[in-house]
Amino acid sequence: MWVQNHAKVDQLLRGRLPEILILDKAYTRTYSQDDSFVANIRRTLPREIPADVFENAVASAITTDEYEFLSSYYDRVDGGEAYMLRSIPRHISRELMAQHTGDVAFPESDRQFLLKFYTFDEHQGRYALTGYMTEADEIRVLKLFNMKSLHISNVEKATVSQILSQVAEVPKKDIFFANMHVPRNHKFFSPPNLKHISGMQITEAARQFAIACHHIYGGVPLTDVTFLLESLASEFYQYAKVNLPVKMRAILKEVKLDKQNAWRNTEFEITAYQQNMEISKVTTRATILPLKIYRKLKSGQEEVYEIDPRFHPNDRVRISISIRYTDGDEPRKWDCRIVNFSKGGFQTRSDGKEPPLLLLQNPRLEFFMHFDQAGFVYGRCKNVWTRMDEDDVCWAGFAITEMSGIDRETLSDAIVRFGRLVEGREIQ
Repeated sequence: MWVQNHAKVDQLLRGRLPEILILDKAYTRTYSQDDSFVANIRRTLPREIPADVFENAVASAITTDEYEFLSSYYDRVDGGEAYMLRSIPRHISRELMAQHTGDVAFPESDRQFLLKFYTFDEHQGRYALTGYMTEADEIRVLKLFNMKSLHISNVEKATVSQILSQVAEVPKKDIFFANMHVPRNHKFFSPPNLKHISGMQITEAARQFAIACHHIYGGVPLTDVTFLLESLASEFYQYAKVNLPVKMRAILKEVKLDKQNAWRNTEFEITAYQQNMEISKVTTRATILPLKIYRKLKSGQEEVYEIDPRFHPNDRVRISISIRYTDGDEPRKWDCRIVNFSKGGFQTRSDGKEPPLLLLQNPRLEFFMHFDQAGFVYGRCKNVWTRMDEDDVCWAGFAITEMSGIDRETLSDAIVRFGRLVEGREIQ
């Protein structure tokens, strides 16, 4: 299940459907935000499902509760060969159509719109649905005839989509929908004086939507991969009001698969709608790589510095370090704080105490670092310098002398994710 808090479909069916299904931020890779900007994500629903597929393949692949839930939205009309989605009227009486398409009822544009999809059936004496409708067309038809009872909410559609995703025999299109979730108190995207949704927030929501589609529908794993964004282009047509919902539609325009049939190269076209009108269009091109391959590519592009660059840990991460030494046969440790670090060494700080003499004289000290999310780093080091300042704070520099390949990779990853370059540092 893809909703926040990992709720299950059967749990949703047993209880009352919520007003919104906010996507878990693991799928949008927004680890440092409170929420993702994507909600009610789903694949476009099939308008019809062959009767034998619905009654056999669907029924055998899902639970009884799920099948009963689906049957509230799909029905077999007049012994037909398919189950149809109950989202639009399939037949309209001659009288109702005449009432709504008279000279003073609808504008000419609305009359032409209706007659594009409905054709009069002489045999049945009523209008029958013959043309394919988009979801925007459906909403327009329901509004014209004021048929609110046929409207299916976004949460209902998302739940139906998740149930049908379990059935391989149900035809699937690479067209996806979601609602934009707009946190009003977002520190970056929602300043207090903003009277409309910012273009940057729409672009970010579209980017997150595309990423989520890769994970949910494209077989891309949640871990051990990275997204290389090749291009992102945004067009804006009108302001988006903060008090009205925004729907997003993503069309997979191009895709190449890897050996596991997961999406590897993609191009998405994402359109944002408000009140059934286009307000923005975002196109993305991306390549998805395993982290191992990405690190190999990056290793050949590393900068060459005259002085090994040092990095301050940023404010969002806590780095713990423990330096180990021996006193005779007894193991000892000295805990301190990281001031800055690099691939070749690190600087520490401790308040009110100097490192023990045995530690300073040991050329093969052990150290253990821990980075949030990145993990542990183990290696050996030696003390290079020590200084006590007038505030009774001890500063010390250590050079890394030994480290395994995997620990070096973890340290390099931590530098990229959590490091902030120390510019113009002096050589100690």
